[in-house]
Amino acid sequence: MDDLDIGQHVKRLRRARGLTQQQLADRLGKSLVWVKTFEGGRLQSDPRLSLLKELADALQVPMSTLMADSAPDAAPTAEDVRAALLSPTPTVDPGEVDLLRETAYGYYAFQAGRWENVIAMLPRLIGAARAAENGTGDPPALHQLADICHLAAVTLTKVGDAGGGWAAGHEAVKRAEAAGGAVEVALAAQSAIYAATAAGLPDVGLGIARRVIDDSGTELSGLGGDGVSGLGMVYLKAAYAAAAQADADTATAMIQEGYRAAADVAPDADHRLSGFNITNVRIYEASILGDLGLYEQALDAATRIDPNAFAGLSRERRVHHLVDTARSAQKAGRPDGALRLLLQAERDDPQNIRTWGMSRAVITALLGGRQPTDGRGLRALATRAGLAQ
Repeated sequence: MDDLDIGQHVKRLRRARGLTQQQLADRLGKSLVWVKTFEGGRLQSDPRLSLLKELADALQVPMSTLMADSAPDAAPTAEDVRAALLSPTPTVDPGEVDLLRETAYGYYAFQAGRWENVIAMLPRLIGAARAAENGTGDPPALHQLADICHLAAVTLTKVGDAGGGWAAGHEAVKRAEAAGGAVEVALAAQSAIYAATAAGLPDVGLGIARRVIDDSGTELSGLGGDGVSGLGMVYLKAAYAAAAQADADTATAMIQEGYRAAADVAPDADHRLSGFNITNVRIYEASILGDLGLYEQALDAATRIDPNAFAGLSRERRVHHLVDTARSAQKAGRPDGALRLLLQAERDDPQNIRTWGMSRAVITALLGGRQPTDGRGLRALATRAGLAQ
């Protein structure tokens, strides 16, 4: 394989992993220019074996895959999901896709932390759902499309494509509003709030939340578990948006509204796969306090989460909380606690802890700041994540 071939092969593998060039550069400890030059085949004609190993580790593929003469079929990427959302004419035959079953699978895969699997199926799902609706205004078809766009919004945002997530979240709200139904609008809105905030538009996210609360809050409260859960998730995402603006008063008020809503659903509720229940509210409270820079309070809030209830949450929720709390521990000057939480998260989900931007940021902060007592354990974790110094 010559220099141009391996550069293009690395590019294909990077895209299949849903990574940007900057994310690959960060994993390698290289500059963005270096990655662009390497992928363009203009860096070196005979890459060192050590460099190839670093690339394989950063891409989380075996050396044999990196060095294969023929590239594997490219898996759909975040760019393909964007293209499916924006394509003027969907080309997927809806008759070939069981939309209800595959969408449900996508949500369960997301909750299990299998984000790459969700990315791989989204272009086909979006295309089929758009073709099924086809401008008819049919409410069930619109609701189905809104659900899929919601899934796209949270998944794209999770893997670091906040702009794509915001585009999908906006589309989810638009389709849900066209179909009608307060619960569907609330569920779509919470994905849009999350994505808009991650994309650097927390004011837009908070505006969406206020509109849902003002227009439909009373109605949602009277619609049983589904309505309360939809409203509750809007409160929690609103707290996230407010914290991103350093608005502690609004963030705290929204968390308290979340607690009030959670009192009306079962402790282990998961209406409409929303994950809304008292334990999730406590997780959001700890996360929001960390976002506000109140790290000791965040750690204290985390201790109030019932361990048995926590164990019953989805992997995505468990791991997100552990990494969030590790971040607060590191910021609070507790590196031993931060490392312990990261290792616990890694045992639960090794793949994502080693590749997810949020966890990698905490590992990097530990490497560059106050070291934990178990420095060897930190260095081993960093090596597994491709961050070894």
